[in-house]
Amino acid sequence: MSDRYGLLGKNITYSKSPKIHTLMAKRLGMDITYDLLDASEDDLPKFIKQLRQGIFKGFNVTIPYKQKILPFLDELTPKAKRIRAVNTIYLKNDKVIGDNTDYDGFLGLITKHQIDVKDKQVCILGSGGAAKAVYTVLSDLGAHIVVVSRQIEDHDPLFKKVITYDALKHHACDIFVHTTPIGTAPKVDASVLSASEVNHALVIDLIYQPPVTQLMRFAKESYNGLYMLMIQALKSEEIWFDRKIDLNDQLMEILKEVIYR
Repeated sequence: MSDRYGLLGKNITYSKSPKIHTLMAKRLGMDITYDLLDASEDDLPKFIKQLRQGIFKGFNVTIPYKQKILPFLDELTPKAKRIRAVNTIYLKNDKVIGDNTDYDGFLGLITKHQIDVKDKQVCILGSGGAAKAVYTVLSDLGAHIVVVSRQIEDHDPLFKKVITYDALKHHACDIFVHTTPIGTAPKVDASVLSASEVNHALVIDLIYQPPVTQLMRFAKESYNGLYMLMIQALKSEEIWFDRKIDLNDQLMEILKEVIYR
């Protein structure tokens, strides 16, 4: 019988995660299934119970549950505690553990593209779970960070400086990191900012579908979230399967072909 894994989220039919994990399982000689689990918030305890029962072996978590899932977990890894959001869940010693491989994914993305963030003015667009992982990486690398959010009341204490989109007009940014779903399929013409706001800057858009978003077209230089997607997925598998995966350029190209085919 196949080991079951899945992605917990809302409105996630666009996700390419099943393609990635199915391909990797085949390459690793493992028998797994990986399902898109489009769930309501009320469903979360049910899925955690099924993990405890062994029905599922692990989950990834995406928008909007990276923080909402926390009350149902027994422990967080040190990295997840820092970020206060999880994207990877598994059972160990009868305890449900939450980890965060988005950190590894974003660090891998900026390393792959040789983006120097030290002492740069970086504006993170959005304040959800992905933004927290991005913020933590940028903090560790010495960037000067401001988080831009529609709601700045009761913002997470992780974020030292939060401003509104209106206030962004008076703030200089060298790099924008977009962490919201605005601009993904099917509304691919949408953009959280205008051309005049980003045409001088570098944009990292965590969206990978479409490969080039409207926000990226507006930018002076831009990169999508493909490498973050692939790296965080393989790091999740290393945790679930308790084995090291060689994340080389050849494997990246194979995964890219599968995702965009």
